[in-house]
Amino acid sequence: MLLHTELLLVAPACLAAGWWQATRALGGHALSWLYSVEWPAFAVLAIFGWWRLIHEDPAAYKARKQPIPERRAPDGSLYPR
Repeated sequence: MLLHTELLLVAPACLAAGWWQATRALGGHALSWLYSVEWPAFAVLAIFGWWRLIHEDPAAYKARKQPIPERRAPDGSLYPR
């Protein structure tokens, strides 16, 4: 539930910051044009990350968190990772 709450706070805040930077850019602040695109991109990134986290397969998550087994050469020495 915390993840959903964070998204509901972060994404609109990023969009609001983008709107604020767009109004500054229209007022003559040239650097704000970059920020007016960057903040909405952060909102999209937050939504994408949230979507991936809530739709992740539990088995794939457990497999990803497993330690990498050590690989040994026929002579018993360890292979480099």
